[in-house]
Amino acid sequence: MSENPYAPPSAGAMPTQAEDQRPALREIVVAWEKLRIWYNAILLVPGLAVVAMWTGQYGMPLLFGLVSAVVIAIGANICFLLGPAAELYLRAIFRQGRPLGRGRALLFWAGVVVSLGVFVVATFEVWLL
Repeated sequence: MSENPYAPPSAGAMPTQAEDQRPALREIVVAWEKLRIWYNAILLVPGLAVVAMWTGQYGMPLLFGLVSAVVIAIGANICFLLGPAAELYLRAIFRQGRPLGRGRALLFWAGVVVSLGVFVVATFEVWLL
């Protein structure tokens, strides 16, 4: 007679594939959380410059400018999550779980450039109004 498929796993069972991937997932999360500090520091200067321009030069009320800055910062950090998600998928699909090497830096700096581009668009949008 075969084993009961509904029986709980035994204590001596081999680790599952998900348990084998925990160190790799931890490494991805820790590395990207360190990069988040740099990401926010890099975007802080142009972000403050844009808010100062909006409030000073274009007459936006300061409170509205600060609320806008907080909303934009939250949105930027949500977009930041595309980096670790992309690395996770790239490692799983193309690298069989192995690290990307310099791919993480490439993903990070590509995200920073795109984010800085958003600030440029926001600046020119105000000029066009």
